[in-house]
Amino acid sequence: MKIVAIGNLNFITGFQFAGVKNVYEANDSWQAKKNLEIIKEMQDIAIVIIQRSYARELKNYIDEWRSKKDIYPIILELPDYKEKGKYEDPMRNIIRKAIGIDILKR
Repeated sequence: MKIVAIGNLNFITGFQFAGVKNVYEANDSWQAKKNLEIIKEMQDIAIVIIQRSYARELKNYIDEWRSKKDIYPIILELPDYKEKGKYEDPMRNIIRKAIGIDILKR
């Protein structure tokens, strides 16, 4: 199973340094959607990491994909270095939705 990252050059470079080999550069949400369409056809993808600014613009497309897919791939929306404001860990939300409580609440 593979991990895939989609985003602008700054976003995907960090994942390349972390060892993610399958990265797709997108300079706008249109390119990101084209990359998602390619990834949708792949059978061995476990996690899709997408730049949050693109994911927000593609919300309907991603939500539709999530509703039709099996357990994989997990789609994570992560902020890029420019995003400011409160950041909430997307995995925390997934866990909270799956089991119904926030086990990491402090």
